[in-house]
Amino acid sequence: MALYYLPKEGLQELLKKLYDWGELFWVRARDEGKANLEKANPEDIPQYSLPKFRGAQPVKSVLFPPKQHVADYPKVADKDLDAKPVRRAIFGITQCDLAGITIFDRVYLEDEEFVDPFYKKRRDGLFIATMDCSEALPSCFCNLVKGKPFAESGFDLNLTPVDGGFLVEAATMAGEDVLKGIGASAPTESMKSLRQKLRDKVSAQLEKQNKPFETEKGFIALVTENQEEPKSYDHHASTCVACGACTHICPGCFCFGLTDNPKEKGGFERSMTWDSCQFSGFSRMAGDMNPRGRLALRFMHRYNHKFFHYPWRYDGWPSCTGCGRCIDNCMGRIDMRATLRDLSVSDVSQMFPAPSPPPGENPAGR
Repeated sequence: MALYYLPKEGLQELLKKLYDWGELFWVRARDEGKANLEKANPEDIPQYSLPKFRGAQPVKSVLFPPKQHVADYPKVADKDLDAKPVRRAIFGITQCDLAGITIFDRVYLEDEEFVDPFYKKRRDGLFIATMDCSEALPSCFCNLVKGKPFAESGFDLNLTPVDGGFLVEAATMAGEDVLKGIGASAPTESMKSLRQKLRDKVSAQLEKQNKPFETEKGFIALVTENQEEPKSYDHHASTCVACGACTHICPGCFCFGLTDNPKEKGGFERSMTWDSCQFSGFSRMAGDMNPRGRLALRFMHRYNHKFFHYPWRYDGWPSCTGCGRCIDNCMGRIDMRATLRDLSVSDVSQMFPAPSPPPGENPAGR
């Protein structure tokens, strides 16, 4: 990997090159303090501002749309699926979203049993530019799930804000090529030191705010060992309304359903749409049997999938990136960190309250 210094004015040139390279999506800082995932508009490039933390939305919709066409029938399906990669670039995502892409890669691209041609088409043509977090949101907990507030691999470019510009790490030849001719130069040792100080600062912030949720055993071990419907799930699921927001906003949730609908001129269209294990009909089987009819069982399943089933199949990695979006978007104000921490205790009186206090407040609620 090569490290460069890019002056602040060079950011516009970088974005222009990526816009010309292919369809560009970026995470853009907004005046109200939020960072939003958007399709880039060239007119907005001069005003683009790199966010300080992850965007409000996950980037999975770029690679795995909420709804996509699969087939038409009864006509003979096209046997030669157009597998030409779609040239796209994603700019300004953080490590938690990059980890989410890796979660999808293991399932839809690298699994020997099946490679999803629709996902592969979008993934093969993807250019990824990540950024270091300059701050941590109160709901962020990547440090508790094997993550860090900065990316170390898996990107084409990674940007770290420093005085007057950015330190840019190029990890691929595509990344090197994009940096040519836009004023990138060798960084000084003081710039490298600034990058390390920023990373240490945000890492310390994460450790401090997540200290109340630390457990002697890791989350994967806790969930794996507690398969008999522990009290934590019933306790924290008491405010769940089964809206599915936690799974739809999650960068690591990839469940889908297939639907067949009639077309106006005859025949049928098959579509793939996002689904959620929190919906009451998700696990319904023939004969109207439902092994997870109770909400608490569906609530438990989500944790089992992320910290037991997925790690069991994919070399010990959770399908949770610690982004905290599920906490921010939960109508029942459920803090995943509290649910996981409370697996380590059996007495409800020792558990954090339900609903959980807003992120950033005393998690004990007192």
